[in-house]
Amino acid sequence: MNKILIGTVLLASVALAGCGTLSKVDAEGKTDNPVFPDAEDTSFHTGSYPNISNLRQVGDGVTRDQLYDLLGRPHFAEGFQVREWDYLFHFNTPEGRKTCQFKVLFDNDKIGRSFYWAPAECANVVSR
Repeated sequence: MNKILIGTVLLASVALAGCGTLSKVDAEGKTDNPVFPDAEDTSFHTGSYPNISNLRQVGDGVTRDQLYDLLGRPHFAEGFQVREWDYLFHFNTPEGRKTCQFKVLFDNDKIGRSFYWAPAECANVVSR
């Protein structure tokens, strides 16, 4: 019985280690190399069409509760105690539908400090 319990705990530990932060995030919530998850791995299945006004309110100092209220839950399996949240957004543009990934990095106090888009030109859709 103990061997089964130990094996289960080890397996759970390995599984949880796979969930979490993809980018190397420093204590201030910054990185030199943001890593985006594969868009196919979204737990939200199809992404979402965000409210642009809400998205424009996201900035340095945002809390997780505020992000959840403004944008909804992260769209990927983020795991426990993560330092980043990732979203898959779609925008209707004059050129057609544009799909973008949005990443928020948190400092050690779980406050949003850095924000990234993939591809980078997606930031222009929000700033229009």
